[in-house]
Amino acid sequence: MNISLVAERYARALLEISIGENLLEEVYQDSVLISQTCENSRELCLLLNSPIISTEKKRTIIREIFKNNIHQITLTYLLIMVRKKRESFIPLIATKLVELYKNYKNILTVQFKSPVLPDPDIRKYVLDLMAKYSGKDIDLKAEIDESLIGGFVLTWEDKQYDSSIRREIENLRNAIARINLYKKKI
Repeated sequence: MNISLVAERYARALLEISIGENLLEEVYQDSVLISQTCENSRELCLLLNSPIISTEKKRTIIREIFKNNIHQITLTYLLIMVRKKRESFIPLIATKLVELYKNYKNILTVQFKSPVLPDPDIRKYVLDLMAKYSGKDIDLKAEIDESLIGGFVLTWEDKQYDSSIRREIENLRNAIARINLYKKKI
């Protein structure tokens, strides 16, 4: 059983329900919250994956954690997942729903890594460039990565543009390694 495929089917079902009920934005926000909560709480993930903890106990815990923070339709969906013994998929379903929402809304998430955060001019330039390239709205996530030394790395979908000094040093190292100084000249 392909876990990612199962999670995508459940996420797609929730997305279609939320579109039909005109609650897409609320369910999206709920999914972001659920995904972040699961990412930040190892205990919650262990609870969801535990075969020892009863279904009723899991339902009670999930209800208490999320009842005041998410829309009723999302909470009901989570409780159905627990009742159907699919609670271990909840973190992945939430992540998949965020991806499906962005795809539905024509939003492209781009990771921008550099040794320092980009200033507003560079940020605007990257946003404009990627919007022109992809034809989509851009959600730019800037991240600090001091190992890059200088330059930047852009990552989106399954593509990457690496303009970092670290990459240039690696390229030089590889080029030098290909040169055989001991090759006999005839």
